[in-house]
Amino acid sequence: MSDPASPKNSGRNSSEGREANAGFLRIAVLLAALCLVAAMFSMRDGTAPPLTLNIDRPALVFETYMRHEGLDPIPMQPLLTPYFTFVNKGAATVMIQEVKAGCSCISPEITSKEIAPGQQGRVMLPIKTRHEPAGLREYMTTVKYLDPKPREVTLTYKVVLPEKQVEIEPRVVMLMGKISSSDHSIITINDHRTERYADPMKIQSVVSSSPLFKAELLGQTSNDGIGRTTIDVRFADGIPMGQHRGLVTITTSDEAYPVIQVPVILGDRRRPEDEAVSLSPDAGRVIVQSTDASKSVGTSITFTIPSKWKLSHIDTFPPQLVGKIEKTEPLGTDKTQLVVKLTISELPTKGIEQGNLTLFAKDGEDSEMVSVPITLTWR
Repeated sequence: MSDPASPKNSGRNSSEGREANAGFLRIAVLLAALCLVAAMFSMRDGTAPPLTLNIDRPALVFETYMRHEGLDPIPMQPLLTPYFTFVNKGAATVMIQEVKAGCSCISPEITSKEIAPGQQGRVMLPIKTRHEPAGLREYMTTVKYLDPKPREVTLTYKVVLPEKQVEIEPRVVMLMGKISSSDHSIITINDHRTERYADPMKIQSVVSSSPLFKAELLGQTSNDGIGRTTIDVRFADGIPMGQHRGLVTITTSDEAYPVIQVPVILGDRRRPEDEAVSLSPDAGRVIVQSTDASKSVGTSITFTIPSKWKLSHIDTFPPQLVGKIEKTEPLGTDKTQLVVKLTISELPTKGIEQGNLTLFAKDGEDSEMVSVPITLTWR
């Protein structure tokens, strides 16, 4: 066995020590070189541009972009009123260009079309659920604005609607093409509510909003736990050219469903070029103040019609809706522009949420009609 203290082992230890010292020396030289390079760069004049971050952020910041009522069905209610709050965190005034609903059951509103820096506001989404199917529903609304760059944001509302209690079939009566008095449609109201089976809703009236059709109650029956109401809709001969809209309005004794309305659409949009008609907007709206009818506010509708038409009168439904001609102006030699302002004379029956305005005219011996759907939003 070798002696650790022998000269042979002593030489090997000396060699290993020299190699270790050399390794440490190389590392020290490398670190010194790196420090020297860093010092040289730090002493140079600042010729490079400073590092900046350019973050292009939209001005409107919403408290939330999606509201979810959870996975449990909400109580039955004909109108939902969710809203989304926002604030303008930009340096310029925001100009709202459009608030566009994802479906016809939403009537979106915004507190202002101009949002100053730091100003808060709301986007309201009144949602009519009466004709919406049960289950998880997703409602979207798009807000387009300038800040001054064009921006777009989508707001989403999710909710689980309860199982249907009252079903209306069809939701819209629609007939295209040539129509005669031999044509008719049946509207069926099915009431699935077990608590009302012994005391079903009673129909108080059935009203047609247009002379182009007439709706009548056929009868009410109860069978297999379902209360069923049937209404017959019959149409007139000689329906004028164009697409026409009306309503079948059913009033009942039921507190949950005091009014049921079914839109009726007849004919089509095809017209000869010299008979072309345009509307702006293509639907009207009235904000009904339920506490004071005089404070209700309606939109104006611009009709562009053939100048050869001789205006007869304007009819409205409900009768409390008023359409007043504000301006008549010729456009060239073949077109005339009419501006009609919507107001109400008094409060209509509570529960009426849809109406119509119809312009009647004569083209020689031919009758002409232009109808416009009107939404009544109660406040």
